[in-house]
Amino acid sequence: MINSITVNFDRPVKQAVAKIHQLWAGLAKNWTTNDTLKVLFITEDNAISKSQIYPFYFYKKELKNKWGVEFREVGFEESEGRFYSLIPNADVVFFQPWFKKGEVRIVELLQDIRKINSTAKIIFLDVSAPLDIRYAKGVEPFVDLYLKKQLYSNYSDYKKPTQGDTNLVEYYNSLYNLPEAERVQNDAPLGFENKLILGPSFFTSCEMLPVLSLSKKPVFDKKTIDVHARLAATGSPWYQKMREHSLIRCKEYETNSIITSSLVSKTQYWKELRSARICFSPFGYGEVCWRDYEAIMSGAMLIKPDMSHIKMDPNIFIPFVTYVPISWDFSDLPEKISHYLEHDEKREEIVNSAYDVLHEYVQNNHFLEQLSIVFKGTE
Repeated sequence: MINSITVNFDRPVKQAVAKIHQLWAGLAKNWTTNDTLKVLFITEDNAISKSQIYPFYFYKKELKNKWGVEFREVGFEESEGRFYSLIPNADVVFFQPWFKKGEVRIVELLQDIRKINSTAKIIFLDVSAPLDIRYAKGVEPFVDLYLKKQLYSNYSDYKKPTQGDTNLVEYYNSLYNLPEAERVQNDAPLGFENKLILGPSFFTSCEMLPVLSLSKKPVFDKKTIDVHARLAATGSPWYQKMREHSLIRCKEYETNSIITSSLVSKTQYWKELRSARICFSPFGYGEVCWRDYEAIMSGAMLIKPDMSHIKMDPNIFIPFVTYVPISWDFSDLPEKISHYLEHDEKREEIVNSAYDVLHEYVQNNHFLEQLSIVFKGTE
């Protein structure tokens, strides 16, 4: 069983997605009957975007049994014009634009979608990493719900301006004495909190979700690596400084560890994580990273900058229960690493608790309850 799970665990994302979509290849584009709840996905073709869509394929039988859902998916690449009119008369439309399209183009597309599907419930799928809801003002008139993978714990934080387009830009620009960025106010329209819904994050990818459904415990190898920190360290000035700084703080554990900015294949990366006792996962351009879930899946204890300002569902960021928080300036990182390398039992307890959160989410079909607000009242 472990070997078969490991094969799925290492399967490249694009190959897995292609096989999933073959399940639908023989279906006509048109809806089968008028009696179903017709759900249309307008999606982007990349791993981050697909991780939001895959759970609908994974739970397709449950969705059909519970709400009579049938769904169709069209990509932006299929027809940059009126692609969504290829499948008209949807009851629910999930709209998932990549952030590089820009707000003007996104709003134009939403206006057209609303004209074609005047009675449909439209859900904006925000794929972006940062916490902000920068598109809220523009899209609010055209969407019924706005789904994020992570939210501020306190909604009032959305009303605070930042120096730079995210809270992370503001903090790390200040920490490293970088030039102050332009002040940004991404305040949402009045009452927008009623449209915000919290969805799952990266673990619903086709690499991870099937494994979580099969294995009750993390899938790992003999633990021969103390600390795993293979981190990309080039990018925007604040991002590069932050990543370089975090690698330096890990350096005293270089023996029996992987502390580097060099890249390897995905297969090699998974192999390393499955052999690691601790995985250090700093922020990316947003707080939540693929690595957070990859560590948990691989039986490596997650150490990460403090996440107490964030709301997640499921919540894998319970301090000293599912992960070990450190300060955003990494000042206590060596101390935390030392402590948990010396306390195997506590480290393994945290690893298992984190995995349990994800496994129970999948086993209890919590995704259906989490997204019930989308389907209730549309049957």
